[in-house]
Amino acid sequence: MSVDNLFKPSYSIAALRMMMGIIFILHAAVRVYNNTLPGFGFFLETKGFPFGFYLAWAVTMFELIGGIMMFLRYLVRVFCIGEIIILITGIVTVHAENGWFVVGRSLNGIEYSIVLITILTAIFIAERKAARNISHLL
Repeated sequence: MSVDNLFKPSYSIAALRMMMGIIFILHAAVRVYNNTLPGFGFFLETKGFPFGFYLAWAVTMFELIGGIMMFLRYLVRVFCIGEIIILITGIVTVHAENGWFVVGRSLNGIEYSIVLITILTAIFIAERKAARNISHLL
């Protein structure tokens, strides 16, 4: 792997991509480190998802491995789509009922998820354009 590849398709997109990778690595690692996967699995089951514990592990491993791959610029578009689906599922099942704000006027709302989805979408579009070699649109 070339170090130059890490900073493509542009420095700004690379910075966003790497930071998103770190965010998802840490998000998953804290779940594992604090042993909150059983609770996360139970929560998923209360929301109607079958096999909550295994689903919690699947989401956590997707975020951990995907975050590493995102940072290193491997399968970036696959991770973006997968994580957007996870975030939208979280909005629909948990956050929407709490309103917009994460803190402040309300708690645990959708604003942070919307920011993450927006950044993931921008990264996806930039990587897609780079893959198609459409440099004039970057």
